[in-house]
Amino acid sequence: MEHAFCPRFTYFQLVLGIEQREDKRGTVQSGRAFHSRYSTTNKNYKINHLDGIKQTERLLYSRKYSFSGKIDEAIETDKEILIIERKYSDYILIGPTIKTQLGLLAILAEENTGKKVNKAIVVFNKTERVEVPVYINEKIKQIALRMLQKTNHTIISGDMPYSKRDNRCPNCCYRKICP
Repeated sequence: MEHAFCPRFTYFQLVLGIEQREDKRGTVQSGRAFHSRYSTTNKNYKINHLDGIKQTERLLYSRKYSFSGKIDEAIETDKEILIIERKYSDYILIGPTIKTQLGLLAILAEENTGKKVNKAIVVFNKTERVEVPVYINEKIKQIALRMLQKTNHTIISGDMPYSKRDNRCPNCCYRKICP
């Protein structure tokens, strides 16, 4: 997912071994508290009162693609799984980073349960709560797998990938060492 946000995250973190130290940032601490609150309180509440078994913070591993991930929340029925991803943000956009994350989580859920993931709901909740449905199809899973392939290529080659500067750079934990 971080590679989709900026491919240099992969380089600095997994090639050079430089930690993000993201835990010192206020937005990260607030986001973690937000996730913790939803995973530990009101465990019986299901978004939109969906039928099925609710699961929170489920860690999954893919033997086929050799990666792991944690699903914030999921509702599992007899036939399918609905992924619920929570974002502590007012910036409501389903861009490449979130599509990559949802695609990878869908692949993990399908491989580990044998059930199909057709839909996810992204809940943006900072100032105001907004639920955005995202339909999971083969295109989203292929986007995710291509990003996983690019991540692995960076790790194996050890080459610093190209990345353009944009409005995310001033708030990046690697801004002081990124050329």
